[in-house]
Formats: sequence, structure tokens, C-alpha cells
Amino acid sequence: MLNLISYILIIISLIAWILYFVVVMSNFRKTPHLSKNPPKNPIKNQPRVSVIIPSRNEGHRIGKCIKTLKEQTYKKLEILIIDDSSDNTVEVINSIAGEDKRFKIIKQKKLQEGWVGKPFALQQGSKLAEGEWLLFIDADTYYDSLIIERSIEHATNNKLDMLSLAPRHICKSFWEKVIQPIPLGAITALLPLAKTNDPKSKVALAIGPFIMIKNSIFKKIGGYQTIKNFINDDTQLAKLVKGSGFKLGIANAQSMMNLKMYDKFSEIWEGWSKNVFLGMVQNRKIKSKSKQLLLLFVILFVLFDLLVFPFLAILLPVIIAILTRSFLINYFLILATLTWIISIISLAFVQISHKIGKAYYAPLTIFLGGLLFMGIYLNSGIKTLSGKKVTWKGRKYSTEK
Repeated sequence: MLNLISYILIIISLIAWILYFVVVMSNFRKTPHLSKNPPKNPIKNQPRVSVIIPSRNEGHRIGKCIKTLKEQTYKKLEILIIDDSSDNTVEVINSIAGEDKRFKIIKQKKLQEGWVGKPFALQQGSKLAEGEWLLFIDADTYYDSLIIERSIEHATNNKLDMLSLAPRHICKSFWEKVIQPIPLGAITALLPLAKTNDPKSKVALAIGPFIMIKNSIFKKIGGYQTIKNFINDDTQLAKLVKGSGFKLGIANAQSMMNLKMYDKFSEIWEGWSKNVFLGMVQNRKIKSKSKQLLLLFVILFVLFDLLVFPFLAILLPVIIAILTRSFLINYFLILATLTWIISIISLAFVQISHKIGKAYYAPLTIFLGGLLFMGIYLNSGIKTLSGKKVTWKGRKYSTEK
């Protein structure tokens, strides 16, 4: 019976990894790529763009973002930084922006009850924005000097009401390289970008670090007011736009946009614990605690079967063989080895194509990263289910609000 279960688990894992590779690569090819080259039909009258950046204690990383915004080729810009910092964020911004009048630092109002911090800051900025387009970006991003110009051209030529861009993910520390490809690689499969561009598909995805939307459309859908308590505000905004009958678009911009989400292990743990389970239940509107608990165990099982089990299925026979001095190659060991190799190849190709960390870390990511992300997911689930809430930058959020 145990052998049968093991065979079933490894076959499920093998099929899942093959499907993962096919789906992700197919969608990557079908998704448009933002190009640095001038379009065939350049727009004549540039609309004014209001860039809005929420910042809360970003002094250690906002510098690159401000510098690359200052270097943008697009002329009609205003840049509003909605700040709620107690560190040196304002000083860093002022030292780089200098006398550039396009930059304005606005003190964030006191966070109102029922709001998540980021949507609250963006909503405040939108009320002060004068541009025809609003561009919401994160402080941990930095850009090619052409990105706003090419984004406006892409949105205009494709008659989009909202555009979001997929970045290159910068992973420098050991823990970033090991853990980050797991959740980021999963997102590319679970929320395929190509379907977001299809008006007939209900799939709607936006990537929070870069969301460009027409000011008039943003006001028509009620802005962030209607989704103020969602931790995954980017996807919720995309659903709101597409569900209201407006045209949503997403494009790959790995050659023009860089995102460095976290710097150290504690940030990775806290950051994903904040949204990985809470965002999932909010996105699916699962209010029942029993259903949330079921979801927690189902996803943990999937993570174990895809990431941890194939390597264990190889490792345990090897350990037994060393201890007993008798090594037996059987069909299960061959199947497990094949599954593990395909999982490494699949993840590595996704990392290379989507520019997520370093592909040569894939063997370590599959097992060690898988174990650690299971811990992150479990931590997120326990905090949410127990009412302890999840924490990010000194604020706590729960599913009950």
C-alpha cells in the first residue's frame, strides 16, 4: 500500500512539473514584451502622468527608484511620494531629487480604520494627482530611462485603460536566491499573464510595483475605496477594472524594470507571511474557518509533493544503501530521479525567461527553498486562522477586517 501511494505521489509530481513548464513558457511567449525600440506609431500629444509612490521607512532602498525616475525621458511628469516614515527616507529623496520641481513629498494622513496601508497611501496620492494617467510604483523598484515613455506608447497604441508590467527580480543574498523563485515561479503559472490580456478571459492580474491606469477610469471604479481592506490590492484592482468592462493589459518588462523585494531572510519570512495565505483567502472570498483550514492543508500537501517529496524519494534509498551496503536501482528510484531532474530544468528555464534570481540555484531552491516556503505558508496560515494576524512594517492585518 505504501509503495502504491509513493508511486501515485511521484507520478502526480512529474505530471505537474511537465504541465508547469508547458503552461508558463507558453504564456511567456504569448505575453507582449515592452521594447526599448520606438513604436511604429509614436503618439503625438503626450498625456501628463502622475507617478505615485507610497513610502514607509524606505531610506535604505528608495534611492535607486528616485534616481531612475529623475532620469526618465518622458517630459510630462509629476512625482508624488506619499511618505509615512520615521527613518531617513525624506532626506534620501531630497538629496537625489534636489531642485527638481516634479518631485513632491506629501505626509501621509493617519491610517483610517479598515484600510491597508499601501492602498490608503495610493488613494491619498490619487486625490492630489493632476495627470491623465496615474502610475503607482513601489520604492523597491528601479527603471530604464525609457520605461514611462514606452509604457504610455504601449497603452495608447493598444487602447488600454490599465497597464501593469512584470519586472526582473533581483536576488542577491543566499536566501533570496533560494526562496524567492518558489512563490514568484508559482504566480507565473497560477495567474498566467497572457490570459490577463484576453478580454474574453476572466483572469485579471496586476503586478503591484508598476500599475498605470487612466485617472478617469480610476475614479469611475471608485479607486481603492472599494478594495481598501485587501492585502493583494494589485490583483483586486485588476479584477475591478476588467470586471467593469475596461481594457486591462500586462506586459513583460524584464529588460527595463528591476524589483528587489527583500534584503534578508527575516524580510522574506515576514513579507510572504503577510500576504501568501491572507491574500489567497481574500482573493477567493473564503470566510469559513473550516474551509480556510482545508485550503491550508491542501496547499501544504501540494508544496510537499512537488518540491520536497521527489528529493526525499531519492535521498532515502541512498541513505539506506549506504547503511546496508546494498544499492538497488528500481523503477521508483528512476521515476523519482527523473521527476527531480525535470523539476530543476523547469524551474531553471522559468527563472531564466522571467529573470527571477539565479537559475543555477534551482537544485537547492527545489528542496531547501520548498521546505522554507512551506514554513512561511504555514506561519501565514496559523497567524491568519488564530487571529494573531500578519505583520508588515509595524502594521497588523487579519481576514476579519
